[in-house]
Amino acid sequence: MAKRRGLKKKLISLYVLLVISVSILTGISSYTIQMSVYMAQSEEKLQNTVAYLADVLAKQGDEFIAFQELFLEVSDNVYVPMDYDGDYIDAKNEFFDKFSTEYPGKVIGKDIAYSDLSEELKVLFVTYKHKYLYHIFQSTSKKYDIIYTYYMVPAGDYYMYYILDPVPSSQVIDGTEYMILNDKVPEPIEEHEHMWAAWDTGEFTPGFDEYDNQYGKTYACYYPLLMDGKKMGVVGADIEIATVNKIIVENTIQQILYMALLVSVFGGLLTFLLHKFYIERLLKLEKSIEDFALTKDLSIAKKIKNEINGNDEIHDLADETSNMIESICEYVDSLSEANEKIRFANELANKDTLTGIRNKTAYDNEVQKIEFQIAQENFDKFGIAMVDLNYLKLINDNFGHDKGNIAIKKICNIVCVTFKHSPVFRIGGDEFVVILENDDYDNIHTLIKQFRDTLNDISMDETLEPWEKVSAAIGWTMFDKQTDLGVQNVFKRADNLMYEDKKNMKATRN
Repeated sequence: MAKRRGLKKKLISLYVLLVISVSILTGISSYTIQMSVYMAQSEEKLQNTVAYLADVLAKQGDEFIAFQELFLEVSDNVYVPMDYDGDYIDAKNEFFDKFSTEYPGKVIGKDIAYSDLSEELKVLFVTYKHKYLYHIFQSTSKKYDIIYTYYMVPAGDYYMYYILDPVPSSQVIDGTEYMILNDKVPEPIEEHEHMWAAWDTGEFTPGFDEYDNQYGKTYACYYPLLMDGKKMGVVGADIEIATVNKIIVENTIQQILYMALLVSVFGGLLTFLLHKFYIERLLKLEKSIEDFALTKDLSIAKKIKNEINGNDEIHDLADETSNMIESICEYVDSLSEANEKIRFANELANKDTLTGIRNKTAYDNEVQKIEFQIAQENFDKFGIAMVDLNYLKLINDNFGHDKGNIAIKKICNIVCVTFKHSPVFRIGGDEFVVILENDDYDNIHTLIKQFRDTLNDISMDETLEPWEKVSAAIGWTMFDKQTDLGVQNVFKRADNLMYEDKKNMKATRN
């Protein structure tokens, strides 16, 4: 017995030494991998961030070009409080209200050039756009956990104008602290190689510029802003790594110490006992479960009950696993039928029983999806057409509801054929909504004429029954991201235009 205990002690000691060695190697490997993964993730996060922000600015088009030009002209007269909270709506309204007063009925950028604005309007425009873009950049920084994002324009001799600077200098005017805009900062090429490479080449160059600032060791990534082939500026984003590096080191050391301590005391003995009395049986159970996962063979349940014996928790677990496998097989058999019922129920819930197209519930769901896309600022090319069947009550009263149903299905078919690239919904007894998308959006004028010509041809066809000579009013309009807060604004406009069309049709008949 003594020899056995001595051998056991040696085996445990050897095991503890082995695990301690493995723990140290694991710690070193863990640190290396964590840092490598963190740096790769950081670079990818920064690249995605600057590319996204450059795309946001590029999508502003001529409006952003005008903003940048006017910013460099009037920024000394633009005052943004240091405690600006991201609410740019008041500044936007102030600019457009003033513009409407000075140029009633005119459209900025179309009828009136930005450069022709009065000095006051230039200041109001730059204030509004700066607040809006500053809000976008700050929100992006918070969303992606980045220290700050910014936009710069070269100022010559390796200087940069920080047009969107999240940490600007400040000045106090009449007791209020304001940002100092258009800050000209020296950026030596030896410290910001990637920054100047992005500007000089007009192309994104992978990698970081590394430097120390008030946040400690910082990595910066840059992306050039090109508009119509012209270099406009550089988008930058910074991330700090010193704190994260310290945390990774501390976690790694703790991991090594805890693992070495616990395994040295308990690892060898517990591993021996667990492997002999439990692990081998658990591995057998695991293998059976893996076989079931691959084959879905019900006979494996009986195999588990026969092979894993004993009078302990593992035996109970094997029995429960066997019972669970049998239950899973039964459940899978019933699941297909249940899924088919659910699919059919969902289809019915969103389908109009008379026409077969989507119903009011489906329309409400589609509106929610569009509202979400509008909020993410990645969806603005859509419109709404409202179609209202005329004389449905007259048809029902004179010829019966079955003939009214024929009229509804016929106008529905005409709408669907005309606007075949857009979803069509029946939202009321005689009302249909088309969410104009794709080719229908681009060719709306042609399609409206086609729709009206089709109805006109039907009205002239003397071979048709009265309920087959369907007539309908239509109103349509497009989403304007400058004025529309959401889908409801577009819907109301289209609805009003449809009623105007119905009123004009009635006046023409009279």
